[in-house]
Amino acid sequence: MLTRRGFGAITFGHVIVSATEPSNTVWRHELRHVAQYERLGLAFLPLYLWYRARYGYVDHPLERDASEDPRLFP
Repeated sequence: MLTRRGFGAITFGHVIVSATEPSNTVWRHELRHVAQYERLGLAFLPLYLWYRARYGYVDHPLERDASEDPRLFP
């Protein structure tokens, strides 16, 4: 299901699901989503989906934060 949707891994709270053995880069990215979830709590999923609808994946603030040096939640 993940690969059909174009994802290599996805995070649900403290659970990371990966289609294959994740690289160090993927682990760091997904662990950053765990940190975002810890900070945002139950607001994470609706906020994530709203950002996805508004900005797409490339400009998604939570994805950018997870892919770059963390900026939203230092």
